[in-house]
Amino acid sequence: MQEYIYVNGSFEKAEEARIHVTDLALLRGYGIFDFFRAIEGKPIFIEDHLDRFENSARLMGLPIPESREKLREIILETIRLNPYPLLGIKMILTGGYSPDGYTPTQPSNLVVIGKPFEFKDPHKGLKLLSMNYKREIPEIKTLSYIVPIRAIPQMKAAQADDLLYHHEGIVSESSRSNIFIVKNNIIVTPKEGALFGITRKHVIQLASQHFEVQERDVSLQEYLEADEVFTTGSTKRIVAISQTDDTVFNQGQIGPVTKQLQNLFLQYEQQS
Repeated sequence: MQEYIYVNGSFEKAEEARIHVTDLALLRGYGIFDFFRAIEGKPIFIEDHLDRFENSARLMGLPIPESREKLREIILETIRLNPYPLLGIKMILTGGYSPDGYTPTQPSNLVVIGKPFEFKDPHKGLKLLSMNYKREIPEIKTLSYIVPIRAIPQMKAAQADDLLYHHEGIVSESSRSNIFIVKNNIIVTPKEGALFGITRKHVIQLASQHFEVQERDVSLQEYLEADEVFTTGSTKRIVAISQTDDTVFNQGQIGPVTKQLQNLFLQYEQQS
């Protein structure tokens, strides 16, 4: 199937889509993105993602060259042109073509990509490798993923799926998703130092109807002593963390709270 990518005002065949090498995202890694799903043509939590995209752009000082209404139209056309049952949509905004290779310029470059993808298996837990690191500006979804990409060889050696970030004894997030722990049927998620994910937001809303949910600091020790750990994200929904380093949670099985939330979230998402 022919795939199409939106670049600065028009849709191009994926193999022909281009931006110039003077773009500041290439030269300095200066840019933002957001990612969400479309299922059977329906964009999931689109307004939340547009909110976050606009907020990231504002905090980075990057003007969005299109109105919010126009962004919605671009997204819907991306879905129409890439009619996969499960589509991942990535909006990218860069620092523009910089004459001196350092200073952001207007207009920013806007790219929207639609690609098919598959969910993580919800019945299989993930293994994390802990890393002493805190994201520099966690409130902005930047293009910079230098730390986790550099760590890929370490993760492969440890047979880990992703990283767990902690700093000064406090857990923040995984490199591409948010973290929740469960202890005595109380659900806790870190409050500081993490990108506040859209799936995280909706899981908190949903879980609060059935459990006590706390947003606060989570120490690494508390994390390692949890009954269950799970992670949330647009590419995952809710997936159990079965192991971090040498610590195995719930004998490597999906815990009852995580399993209940997985089932509830599927219904919640369909009704949203």
